[in-house]
Amino acid sequence: MKVDTWDYVARLRKWLDTDAAPTSVEDARLLRVLKISEELGEVAEALHGALGANPRKGASHSWGDVAKELADVIVTAAVALDTVSGNGAAVVEHQLQGRVEEEITAAGDIRLLQVLAISGDMGTIATAVYGALGTGPRGEAAEVTHTWEDVAARLAELILTAAAALDDLTGDAWDTVDERLRFLVDRVAA
Repeated sequence: MKVDTWDYVARLRKWLDTDAAPTSVEDARLLRVLKISEELGEVAEALHGALGANPRKGASHSWGDVAKELADVIVTAAVALDTVSGNGAAVVEHQLQGRVEEEITAAGDIRLLQVLAISGDMGTIATAVYGALGTGPRGEAAEVTHTWEDVAARLAELILTAAAALDDLTGDAWDTVDERLRFLVDRVAA
């Protein structure tokens, strides 16, 4: 990610911290992580529309719509990561240093597999959140098996997975993310 990206992320986070309904630190973390699922659903809707996969709706979206929604996933995950870790840029940089390129060799459209991989990342994030809170999915007490640093690392992985998908669509994921961030920050400032 570019240096300016994290400045925009910090501005969005500050806006949320200031203007969102008052909540506990724990709830703010959970809500920001949960928001990623909403954005991922919008990617799925746009992808279906771009492929014309729903005969009732036909080709309702463009690949540009898919790119915009992927950028929103990255932005939302970056804000969640910055909220959880306090320094999202450092966590992503650490993930980039340790990441080994992996090839997807399965049959099918690579774009579909990349979006499915983002969904898988959400599962690992949910597991880490439950483990950090020491609770189960129904609120039952459970052993603390993760830290918020574990959650942050998984959020960074999701950002990189979504960036790979976005890069395949646009050729430059970070320019697309920065453009989306500038749009969102300008909207918040208005």
